[in-house]
Amino acid sequence: MLQPSHSPSTGHKILFWASFFTLVAAGINFSVRNGTMLGEWGSSYGFTQSELGSITGGGLVGFGLAIIVLGAIADKIGYGKLMALAFFLHASSALVTLSAGFVFAQYGKESCYMCLMVGMWLVSLANGTCEAVINPLTATLFPENKTHWLNILHAGWPLGLVLGTVIDLGLSNIDPNRTWATWQVKLGMFLVPVLIYGLMMVGRRFPTSETSSSGVSFGTMVAQFAHPILLFLILIHAMVGYVELGTDSWISSITGKMLREKNYGLMLFIWTSLLMFTLRFFAGPIVHKISPLGLLFFSAVLAACGLFFLGSIDADSKSALVLAVVAATIY
Repeated sequence: MLQPSHSPSTGHKILFWASFFTLVAAGINFSVRNGTMLGEWGSSYGFTQSELGSITGGGLVGFGLAIIVLGAIADKIGYGKLMALAFFLHASSALVTLSAGFVFAQYGKESCYMCLMVGMWLVSLANGTCEAVINPLTATLFPENKTHWLNILHAGWPLGLVLGTVIDLGLSNIDPNRTWATWQVKLGMFLVPVLIYGLMMVGRRFPTSETSSSGVSFGTMVAQFAHPILLFLILIHAMVGYVELGTDSWISSITGKMLREKNYGLMLFIWTSLLMFTLRFFAGPIVHKISPLGLLFFSAVLAACGLFFLGSIDADSKSALVLAVVAATIY
């Protein structure tokens, strides 16, 4: 096991950028899935909006469960083994999900529904397994500047959202009749960053966590988990997750209908994701100046104003597009 040092080695930096690519993979999968793909599943396999919502929900529930369960025992299992598990789950999810068309042709709608549901659960478990590792891993790799590097790490998520949406829009425009640019081809693109992070982590020695190297027992961690402040932070983080993941699962459809054009909704999604990607590189210095709680409060005020503004736009107005861009930018 490699002990963390104040000056990260080349191996440490490779582990960090491999962690970064796990979030790129998750972002691509998420944005392609929730772009035009939900509509294609509905039209091709006869799913209702409720059934599509259940499928996308399966792509989120396992995420939280994996973080809670595996995050608690990551020190015992080891970061390397968990990342190998995440790679296996990502590959398995692709195999199961991409076979949905074949399953529908052979066995019908119900079997296709179960196939997609299982595929979404597998990818959510893979993403959650990655999250259970890459956050404490980054904090261990950069003990002197955790906030800065954790923010850069999580810039991988909006970068993946942008790449996935560009892939979706680009292939749809190149091949509008979906002769070859099928939803399977679009979704399969998330395997590229999966392969990258897998290759980058092969043969790497992972550092011991800060808790393990400090001799903190599992019982002590459980006791600290019950601290009121931590429980409160978990509650408000769950609210953020609900908005970011739950709402964003449908955001391109919502804004697309509001702007009377699906592609406008996707382009607006690209813009907001690019903003998120850029700002996460600068959040570290801001935190050092105004404190984490100050940044949280300021962001919450902006988010509330942006959402209220977005919900107040008259879709029939000639200035609806401009107002939507402004509101989404504030949000």
